[in-house]
Amino acid sequence: MGDKNALEKMWIVSKEDYPIYPKDAARKGISGCVDFSFVIDSEGRAQNIEVIKAIPDSTFIRSATKSLKNYRWQPTELNKVRQPAITTLQLNFSTTPVMMVAECIVGDT
Repeated sequence: MGDKNALEKMWIVSKEDYPIYPKDAARKGISGCVDFSFVIDSEGRAQNIEVIKAIPDSTFIRSATKSLKNYRWQPTELNKVRQPAITTLQLNFSTTPVMMVAECIVGDT
């Protein structure tokens, strides 16, 4: 999808948004994640959002997508022309702050 170090030379996160935990999933103690691929456009907004992986199933997709749409990026000094960039992002959902679902842990594969 692209080199994260290269991306950080072009765009930096200026506004994060934390997704709302779906009530039903929280009640049931369900944890998971959603991995996205998207384009940071010239205005610093996420566009062409695609779900790469969602665990479990579609439980967190709506909330995670809404959150990603609220993220903002600022161009760095090296990106004065505001060149769009393709990147990925994972949003995690866990009822226990230090616990992650094994399938959501991204390795160096």
